[in-house]
Amino acid sequence: MADRGQMIVDALKRCGVEYIVWLPDSETRFINAAMESDPALKVIKCCSEGEALAIVAGLHMGGKGAVVLIENNGLFDAGNALRWVSDSRFPLVLLVGYISYRYMTETPEGRIWNDDYWPGVRDLTEPYLEAFGLPYHLIDSDEETRRIPEAFAEAQRRAGPVVLLLTSADGYIAGT
Repeated sequence: MADRGQMIVDALKRCGVEYIVWLPDSETRFINAAMESDPALKVIKCCSEGEALAIVAGLHMGGKGAVVLIENNGLFDAGNALRWVSDSRFPLVLLVGYISYRYMTETPEGRIWNDDYWPGVRDLTEPYLEAFGLPYHLIDSDEETRRIPEAFAEAQRRAGPVVLLLTSADGYIAGT
């Protein structure tokens, strides 16, 4: 079985990424070892998702290849920074851990939580991204890591952010 964390890191480097601005979360912990042990990458840990967006925008303005790695619940908190980045015409790729994606059921009204934590509550991740007019793509398997270079090309074409929603690749279930 392939190590999806390593596959993602390798794809990011092929796309010119030198920096990962990261707020640790449980959903994407499968990437941690690969990114932190790679001497070609500089990992910047930050305190908030809004801060992560500001740092990656600054790196981009300085000519550096950088991505953000945060979770979806924190992305909600970063709305002001996300709006600024969206309006600033930066071709950025955001890697966003899609917490508890596997706990959800697809319905005509959207994804509904079917766990004990938030039973029957609609997940707002995709509607939130749609409200900002941001394209997004799900990476839920090793094969779907091919979308990483496609997202970088799309971000360049649109001169704006593209979001990759990442699901856990190590069997972790949020809240356990």
